[in-house]
Amino acid sequence: MSGDADPTGLTQRDILMEVREDIRGLQATVDAIARDQALGVERRAAMQRSADSIYDRLDAHDRDLDRMLAWQNRADGAMVLARWALGASLVSLIAVALQVVAAVAKAMDPSLP
Repeated sequence: MSGDADPTGLTQRDILMEVREDIRGLQATVDAIARDQALGVERRAAMQRSADSIYDRLDAHDRDLDRMLAWQNRADGAMVLARWALGASLVSLIAVALQVVAAVAKAMDPSLP
């Protein structure tokens, strides 16, 4: 039966050679799938590293924004104090100007109180 042909006209050797070719084709397909899976794992790892880097940068930006907000609050407080100081200086300037005017008026008219 080793050399006999089956009803389709193929010998066992021919069938074995076809099966062997099919197995080689399957092996090539399996190898290609394995390579693709390995590349997929590599891509996922690279994407995870990229995502981790992005999260780290976002955390750093959040910390920077928090620090900037604290500085902004301090600057707002300083501006309020500066406005109060400016107002006090203007009131003081007006008081000094009134004293100068009063002194000049008294010097011009000694009868004023």
